[in-house]
Amino acid sequence: MSHFIRNHLSSLKQQSQSAQTAQPNTKAAKRGKVNKSRLPNPSDFYRQFNIEIKGGRGWQMVKCSFHDDKHASMGVSREHGGYKCHACGATGDRIGFYMQWHSVSFIDACRALQLIEGA
Repeated sequence: MSHFIRNHLSSLKQQSQSAQTAQPNTKAAKRGKVNKSRLPNPSDFYRQFNIEIKGGRGWQMVKCSFHDDKHASMGVSREHGGYKCHACGATGDRIGFYMQWHSVSFIDACRALQLIEGA
């Protein structure tokens, strides 16, 4: 590679790096951040969907909201709010539950749950 080409490529690289640091990514600046600490505690969250979680720790078996459940087949964590149905396979966290219940995207669920900061 000639000396001229090497110097030219080096200067292009420096210009690109200085342009990236001078101008923040405007798309990323508009996004905001998802703050999961804004979620209500698991008991209060699931109560909105007629699911009672009792006690203070561990997993509790409840009837699954995503299929016609005769017996409790879904485990819900009292600590972090995750869920797992052993019959239909539904699984996720509180945001995922909201997404599946309302058939909405992640962004729409976060907006509805008021989890986005700086948007």
